[in-house]
Amino acid sequence: MKICQVCQKEFEGRSNQKFCGMKCKNQHHNEENKHKEQQVNKINRSLHKNWTTLQKVFAIYRSAPIQKDILLAHGFDDKYHTHVHVSPNGESYKMVYDMAYKPYFDNQVQIVKLED
Repeated sequence: MKICQVCQKEFEGRSNQKFCGMKCKNQHHNEENKHKEQQVNKINRSLHKNWTTLQKVFAIYRSAPIQKDILLAHGFDDKYHTHVHVSPNGESYKMVYDMAYKPYFDNQVQIVKLED
């Protein structure tokens, strides 16, 4: 007889079986992965917030260089971006999905939207 790791009930089963059934197995794995999912959800919320901020600011200023403080005032967090895009002329853009920004001079950034 074995003891279920979740509900502590005795059960019969394979020698390597740890749980009495699917309910206990799912409960165990959901609890185990809860922290990982919370981290992923936090990052996804930050990415979405950054994307929304870039969209809003781009709608107002288009591709004109702006003070980075404008983005920060809208809750932009420059730690989070999806990837880096290098243009054909060698300029690096930090991407948040289809929106991009690159550092400019004097604490400014330029926002662009990449088209398909």
